[in-house]
Amino acid sequence: MAKFRVGCVPYVNAAPLIWPFVEDENRPIEVIFDVPSQLPARHQTGEIDAMLVSSIDALRTPGAHIVDKVCIGSNGPVESVRLFSRVPFGMIQTLALDQSSMTSNALAQIILREGYGSRPNCMAFPPDLEVMLDVCDAAIIIGDNGLTAQSPGARVLDLGQAWTDNYNLPFVWALWTSHRPIDPELANLLQSVLNHPVEESYPFAIKSSGWEPELVARYLTNCVQFQFGNEEQIGLQLYASKLQQNAIVSEVFYPTITEGTPAPN
Repeated sequence: MAKFRVGCVPYVNAAPLIWPFVEDENRPIEVIFDVPSQLPARHQTGEIDAMLVSSIDALRTPGAHIVDKVCIGSNGPVESVRLFSRVPFGMIQTLALDQSSMTSNALAQIILREGYGSRPNCMAFPPDLEVMLDVCDAAIIIGDNGLTAQSPGARVLDLGQAWTDNYNLPFVWALWTSHRPIDPELANLLQSVLNHPVEESYPFAIKSSGWEPELVARYLTNCVQFQFGNEEQIGLQLYASKLQQNAIVSEVFYPTITEGTPAPN
């Protein structure tokens, strides 16, 4: 029986962080997959010890803890988090938010306000780009849908690229997070995935997603990164300050970072 249980979103970009535990029969960690909106509730009941969730969760939760050294981040184009618009970005008056990602929705509002002087009225939608653009000037699509979505004639803004262009820092999309202290042994196990080349996660990502191998390789190698280092911490701190400066959240709380410690022999 696994010593720890963690909750994870069922997205391709999470594959390099969890595949060793899913495929190991003697795994020390059991991975439970669920949609982002359900993971905090499962964590609160004690069903899972930590969860891979949007970075905004850690920033708006008093007393949150995160695992050091590992994240889902980007430093340039991310391709899977994009804004589509029927009008120039500075003229967007209504914005359809993807109801599955609070972090991306908040980032889009920061970029539009600070980069284009636009303060659109926002409303949440299921991730159906055609419906969203029928109702609003612009729409945000994230995740696996965001990577493949198309809208002929629309202007497209890659939000990962926009963040890095504006602030010259990487962006942190998701972190291993807990609303209570994280066992250092669990943190060490979650960090251990960094000992594996990302290429080793390709078979699991291909099998679980149905994506073509070439797309998986390009996305996991060129679009996302998994190190949570000094630059990523600075980027996360800046995102936290932007959330408050733009009144997207009323108060932010920078989480406690948990170092990993190997289990005693």
